[in-house]
Amino acid sequence: MSAGRSLARFLAAKGAAACMLTVDEWTMLGTWAAPAISALGFLLIRNQLKGDREALETQTSWEIYNVGGSILQTFISHPECRPYFYDGLPLPEEEPLRSRVLAVNELICDHMENIILHRDAIDAETYQVWVVYMQGLYNRSPTMRWFLAMECEGYRYSRQLLDLLDEGLRKQVGQQAWLVEQRDMAAAAARASSGRKMR
Repeated sequence: MSAGRSLARFLAAKGAAACMLTVDEWTMLGTWAAPAISALGFLLIRNQLKGDREALETQTSWEIYNVGGSILQTFISHPECRPYFYDGLPLPEEEPLRSRVLAVNELICDHMENIILHRDAIDAETYQVWVVYMQGLYNRSPTMRWFLAMECEGYRYSRQLLDLLDEGLRKQVGQQAWLVEQRDMAAAAARASSGRKMR
């Protein structure tokens, strides 16, 4: 016997009205089902947003490193500019070197500002690595500090960038004493970690 015929006989025996839900039963079912369906929808949306966030962080990190690579390529193409950022040389007076160093400086500062302004789209660990790099570079480069002074080009950069760089200057990020302190902290953390593994 087919299932359709069985159902037809059942309905005929009970009467179609006996199988229908009442308005109160439908209301009660809706009262319980609506929150469950809404919760499921919120979970799906949350998971989608989490995936979108991770994709945004990855894409932003790649873009930042891509621009950083372009800056390194500039130093490879013009090695005479590098000492003005990494070795503490003051801005040169002679042209065309002065203009070239200023152009590289602007490229680097624009890149740093981009990182600061998009920090919410970068994972915390990657952002912190860039902060240390930016602060250290600023501290080692009298050329960059001159360039970012308000009477020069600093007026057009965000307060967030300028404050971050000044904070690094106060902490002496990248200077010899700071490097020794960082090495000591890393060694202490490694000793503590190996001590926990032994227990």
